[in-house]
Amino acid sequence: TGPRFLQTMKRDSSSSELWAYLNGHLVRGRDAAISIYDRGVQWGDAVYDSIRTYNGKPFKMAERIDRFHRSSYYARINLGLSSKELVKITEEVLRANLPLLQPGDDLMLNYYVSRASMRLTNGLTPQGTFAIFCRPLAFASVARFYVTGAPAMVPTTRRTPPQSISPKAKAANKINHHLAELEAKAFNPDAYAIMADLDGNITEGSSANFLFVTNNRIKVPATQFVLSGEDMAAVLQLASDMQIPTDEGTYSTYDVYTSSEAFLTTNSFGILPIVSLNGLPIGSGEVGPLTRRLMHAWIDLVETDFVAQALEHLPNEEKDHLMKQWL
Repeated sequence: TGPRFLQTMKRDSSSSELWAYLNGHLVRGRDAAISIYDRGVQWGDAVYDSIRTYNGKPFKMAERIDRFHRSSYYARINLGLSSKELVKITEEVLRANLPLLQPGDDLMLNYYVSRASMRLTNGLTPQGTFAIFCRPLAFASVARFYVTGAPAMVPTTRRTPPQSISPKAKAANKINHHLAELEAKAFNPDAYAIMADLDGNITEGSSANFLFVTNNRIKVPATQFVLSGEDMAAVLQLASDMQIPTDEGTYSTYDVYTSSEAFLTTNSFGILPIVSLNGLPIGSGEVGPLTRRLMHAWIDLVETDFVAQALEHLPNEEKDHLMKQWL
């Protein structure tokens, strides 16, 4: 990873050309290979986590590494790497990949560890495959929704209940989340899936936390049933700083239908407004004022205008039209 390695890098931000860390070695994404017998491949017997960068700086890295450790321990996998070691490897992967990005790009960095076998030592099983891999953020796929808001729908596929597996752990087998997303896209290609629990109460998006606003109060679906992400924690801290009250509770689709605003939050896109549910407009059907306030506060927090950054990835005419609305 010295000067000779740096000299061989070419400016190419496709995922296959980015560098990955796989079982102790840096390899190009196109050359990273995992055995078909890896338990994560066969059964989804693995855990993961992810970090995005803002202007090349990882957001909430320490917190996400800590959650990766907790997920591994919950899954009874001996990760075998300390937080300090993970930070060092993460920084190595970032150093390798950031020079390859195009102007205005940022990275999504993913951690992955699978189980090697069911052999227990002090209650834990050995690490199988350990990887850190990256991809450029797909800004164009979400950019316009920052300004116009996105539709959402509640699919019939339900969120796994905490009685089966804790939602606090980021387990790799999320086929029900993917099926929920596909169901939403079949309803409307632009729609995001908002999953319900077994009783029909709102939980979270298929890959993001979901919050909504009623009477200028942010409503948080019961965290017992969701993965409480670091981005949601950051949003709620911003709300507290801005003296916006919050409530946690059990909410139905009725509560969302009759709310005034809604949004998703996750590390890939920060804050994304939701303006309809199951075909019904939420509030005015446009991005609400409280959501916009939070988005501007998020810009200050991450020191990046993430909306303008995403809009730059659209065709010029569409970009200019939406930028005027955003500014």
